[in-house]
Amino acid sequence: MFSFHDKTKFNRTWIRWSTAVLLAHFIAGLIIVMALNAKAVNHVLIPIGQFLGIFQIIWPEHPLYSLHFLATKSVFAFAHHDARSGLNLWTLEYDTYTSLIFIALSGIMGWVIATYRQQAISIPPGPLIACAAGIFFAALSVSYITVIDHCSGATWVGFVALYGMGINEFELYPAYQIICAAIGIAGLVGGLSWLRFTKNRVLA
Repeated sequence: MFSFHDKTKFNRTWIRWSTAVLLAHFIAGLIIVMALNAKAVNHVLIPIGQFLGIFQIIWPEHPLYSLHFLATKSVFAFAHHDARSGLNLWTLEYDTYTSLIFIALSGIMGWVIATYRQQAISIPPGPLIACAAGIFFAALSVSYITVIDHCSGATWVGFVALYGMGINEFELYPAYQIICAAIGIAGLVGGLSWLRFTKNRVLA
């Protein structure tokens, strides 16, 4: 039985680790995208601003749809802006739904890490690894980037919408997203169940 002080300490640890995991996601995502595209981030965008006018028009007659419409637009995006062409060669984007999923996943991972740190008993690292792998695949399933490929000339521009990190011309991206999400959920549920079982067995 934890005291009030222990619970307060646990909650603070939980928040700190959740924040660290969320920041790590952004940093890792940028590193992967920059490495795959060989171009560093040099621009930050807030695309949702250009859709506020449409949102205000739709809102009076279709409030729920207008909220969904706005939630699917990128709140912010990291990009590599090419000064010569005036184009964003790649963008790593986060809409409202994606951001909420990342916050929830970070909260879960933060709780798992805080639980490990608080337990005086010995718990094997297996559940922690399973949870981390599950969260990785779940996050990967909703990570979205756009890439522009310059082929024979500057007038040819191909927009490729990708789920995942930098996989170019992946035609079956809906299947890719579903498979990654399924693996992620299975790993996360399995890791949490494994952690609970291990804790109960040790405490018994």
